[in-house]
Amino acid sequence: MIKKYLSVLCILILALNIPCYAAKFKIPIPTTDFYVYDEPNILDKKASEYIIKTNEELYKKTGAQIVVVIVDYLEDVDINQYAVKLFEEWGIGSREYDNGVLMLVAIEQKQIWIEIGYGLEGALPDGKVGNIIENSILPYFREGKYSDGIISGFNDIIDEVEEEYSIELNRNAINEDLYRIDGYGEDYLFDGIRGILIAVAIVIFLIVDIKFFNGFLTYSIFFRGSRFSGYNSRGNRNNRGGGGRSGGGGAGGRW
Repeated sequence: MIKKYLSVLCILILALNIPCYAAKFKIPIPTTDFYVYDEPNILDKKASEYIIKTNEELYKKTGAQIVVVIVDYLEDVDINQYAVKLFEEWGIGSREYDNGVLMLVAIEQKQIWIEIGYGLEGALPDGKVGNIIENSILPYFREGKYSDGIISGFNDIIDEVEEEYSIELNRNAINEDLYRIDGYGEDYLFDGIRGILIAVAIVIFLIVDIKFFNGFLTYSIFFRGSRFSGYNSRGNRNNRGGGGRSGGGGAGGRW
């Protein structure tokens, strides 16, 4: 009988402790822009707009979302666990492809964690994410340049997502300076030569297609579209996530 009462007492104690544990996960409500949550207000306006507008174009084309969340302090919560919980509650990425990315920064703890959705684990494996953090983000953070570090890492992630979906976002038109941060596109001569070569290749392709295939290849590419073009998800109403899930992959770092 005593053992029975002790068992019941243990269960009650555990039950009472569960709300205390859950209370540590105070997940913030997304902003109306969704893609940027900046509690300590460390991002400048141009950086926030760059992230938001790039995401809007990315979401239309692929359903992918790359959300940046910056908080002051996480209390006693493990940043990885917090990232997974936030990712799931916000539903980052599309429900169909689970192609979301969360960049979580805790300023007072000097910690960062990047969580990857199931659908992008191939394009952004843990090792690659760790390299992005170590080489593109933390050097800026250690100098107190948080905006530059976040944009640098954001650009690296976007590069991988563009390659995964064979698309090219119009980041240069959104903000040329931020697109070129950390040496992106600084070699103007190379960019010019590359542009000429691409134009020549397109002309040759069109000539061959018209002469030998009656324009069938061009029609197939530009009018039939791909499975990711014009992506439309009903799950992103009111600037919220598309219902994507975390894949449990990712990496973190300290500065």
